[in-house]
Amino acid sequence: MNIKNYTRLIRGILYVQEVIRCKSINKAAEENNIKAPNLSLIINNFEKELGCKLFKRSPRGCIPTKQGNKIAELAADLKEQVQKISNWHEKIYPKNRNLNIYVSPNMELTDWFEFEKNHPTIKLNFVEEDILADIKISNIPPADPLEKYTELHIGGSLRQKIWICCNEKNPKALEFFDFIVAKLLLLYDQSAL
Repeated sequence: MNIKNYTRLIRGILYVQEVIRCKSINKAAEENNIKAPNLSLIINNFEKELGCKLFKRSPRGCIPTKQGNKIAELAADLKEQVQKISNWHEKIYPKNRNLNIYVSPNMELTDWFEFEKNHPTIKLNFVEEDILADIKISNIPPADPLEKYTELHIGGSLRQKIWICCNEKNPKALEFFDFIVAKLLLLYDQSAL
């Protein structure tokens, strides 16, 4: 199984647990900043992949099946392991956490050193794979239709689209996102002169 398949499996497991916790797809979707139809599609696809029903659905909510409860148990174990890794990381690197940045190979990010100078507790780490990036900067839209992103159009008569995906739960990622957008807007304002 490759990383993309593992990611899809882990996402399905965690969403099943959220639906069980919330007893509703709508409420789970709302609490996790995803549209209810998209979450329903994720659950349906996950059920097809597993070959079993995970919920009995009704207008009053979702009741987990035996298989759904088993998935929730696995999700609790998974969350516990992720929390252990997070706690370990915070213990070793409490303030100087790396911020993983992915930039498409056909793009160049300049002036990033200015951000590090103004934010000495944040170390930028440029990665070659976008899967674990806190910030993704690309000139092609994200492959995952559920991924949140900001689309910017820069330039004069010939416009360039840039997509920036940001881990919104990471305040350091949001700071770098603001820095990048400000730089792009400044660049656009200067090119308009």
